[in-house]
Amino acid sequence: MTLIGAREAAQLTGRDRSTILRAIENGKLSATRDEQGHYRIDVAELERAYGTLRSPVEGAEADAEAMPQPAYADAARAAALEREVQLLREMMQGHDRERQQWEEERTFLRSLIERQTEQVKLLTDERQQRERTPLFARLFRRSA
Repeated sequence: MTLIGAREAAQLTGRDRSTILRAIENGKLSATRDEQGHYRIDVAELERAYGTLRSPVEGAEADAEAMPQPAYADAARAAALEREVQLLREMMQGHDRERQQWEEERTFLRSLIERQTEQVKLLTDERQQRERTPLFARLFRRSA
């Protein structure tokens, strides 16, 4: 059970603070008062009364977009974007180096496998063996 103030409730619902306070006074929205006398509203109660709520980040982004931005904000944003591009390029270079190392290792391992395959072929000579004749056949041929 998360309790929030009227100002936060207004941000989450997208309504004005006075609308939230009026809904509490009319009984459409239930709330409790804290020690200072401020209303504390349960988030579940807000959802019951107003449906799906906004996330706090969405509300802040919408407010930021609605307000005119000064010129220095554009320059700061451009600098931040340039820095981000620079960092992304550095990351790409790191990935390219790592990929090249993997390719070199892969090539080395393939050549190692090929050498070992050649060695196994030499150890297990599969050339056709001479046809062996039985011992008695050889003996009788020699004596005949």
